[in-house]
Amino acid sequence: MAMETSATSLTGMNAAATSVRVTANNVANFRSEDFQAGRLDQADLPNNGGTRPTQITQSQAPAMTPGGSNVELERDMLALIRDEAAYSANATFIRTDAQMMGTVMDMKA
Repeated sequence: MAMETSATSLTGMNAAATSVRVTANNVANFRSEDFQAGRLDQADLPNNGGTRPTQITQSQAPAMTPGGSNVELERDMLALIRDEAAYSANATFIRTDAQMMGTVMDMKA
């Protein structure tokens, strides 16, 4: 059971890390001509739960200035905050799960 729940948390950490990479690419190309911001799509995993990145889609939002990028820095900064919270929550769950397993093993010894 512990391995399944930890695996679920690992999928969340992986998805958050992938989302951070997409956001970093958006921010790095903020001033690039005609750059289309990327957005990460995710899907739920069947059976034990979790999530997985499925694809990176280009935003179809219009650019703020003609010929400029359509990156919205405010949106990307909020995405970074969300991804940090998701990564941290999943890491905390894995840490707590490991501590609980250690306690159970100590009780059996």
